[in-house]
Amino acid sequence: MADNTTRQTAGAAAPVREQVILPWPVAIRITLRGLKIRLGRALITMSGVVLGIAFLMSVLTGERLKLGLAEETRTKTEVARLVKLVEDEIGSIPGRRLGIVVSASPSERHLQRLLERLAAQADPGAMPVFCTRTDRLEAAPNAKLDDLFSRPAFKRVDTLEDLFRDSHVVLLLSPDLPLPSPADMVPHLQRMRQPVLLDYFVGRYREADLRALDERVVYASLSYVPGEEEAARLAKRHHDQAARQMWITVVSILVTVIGISNAMLMSVTERIREIGTMKCLGALSGFVVKLFLVESFLIGVLGAIIGTLLGFVVPLLAYMLSAGVGLVMASAPFATLALCGLGSVLVGTALAIVAAIYPAVVAARMVPADALRTNV
Repeated sequence: MADNTTRQTAGAAAPVREQVILPWPVAIRITLRGLKIRLGRALITMSGVVLGIAFLMSVLTGERLKLGLAEETRTKTEVARLVKLVEDEIGSIPGRRLGIVVSASPSERHLQRLLERLAAQADPGAMPVFCTRTDRLEAAPNAKLDDLFSRPAFKRVDTLEDLFRDSHVVLLLSPDLPLPSPADMVPHLQRMRQPVLLDYFVGRYREADLRALDERVVYASLSYVPGEEEAARLAKRHHDQAARQMWITVVSILVTVIGISNAMLMSVTERIREIGTMKCLGALSGFVVKLFLVESFLIGVLGAIIGTLLGFVVPLLAYMLSAGVGLVMASAPFATLALCGLGSVLVGTALAIVAAIYPAVVAARMVPADALRTNV
């Protein structure tokens, strides 16, 4: 009896062996070795991530390509309308002098296309450009205009007299032009062959005031202002499109979450016996969870990248076949699509990690004997 007590006391006093916590590089090496051994299973798990992210990215890509094509169509229609409006006022573009007043290069796509179309038809030097300051009516010689104005048709001038002299029309294309009063504008208009002012941002002058000073003057708007009914119809259409896009995006994200979560849950659950074996060999619960987090991260990153590429390329090729390569390349918002692709990769990686955390923790906390008895 005394010997028993002595043995128990000695056993209780025995020091606990040191627990070795393996670093992340070791966990990564073990994970890569395990993925190589279970390559088929890893590819099946990754396919869930690939399909989920490919669906999400294809929806985002398709919607943005569709919006880009619609915007390109509207731009072409608007440019054709503006060119026709200019031709209705002064006749054919060749042989005419078209003055341009700006404070900076136009940022609107349709105005850039308008200038390109006019410059393609105009004679060399027949489109004088007066770049004014925004605070006072004075030439801004140091203002930098983009490459659009480097075409042969454009010629930069430093005075309004040079701009209006012998011009058939003057286009006002910036919203912040400090233009002269109607009375001060009349001498400039009298230097023109045809006193026609076309203002994209209408409202700087009233045609009645200019015509009261010179009845030959034509002042018209280049911008199209829809009526109340048309404006309400356009607003409703935009609202419906935004609601539809939001619904499609939410549904695609839900499908992606379910697909990735299901793939990762099955991947962890079917390996409970493996977890029990590792714990019997001395692996700590934290190390087991670390292994699964590394594996889910690698599967999530690779699957998300492949799915993003598939979700981008397939809709792009489909739209190129239906609408034409040139139109799609001209209208595709590649910067927005790049952000969508980056977001899809991040979403896929995050979902893969989050979906693997809970089952990995539960499995790692199981008693090794119970884990070894589990059949999945």
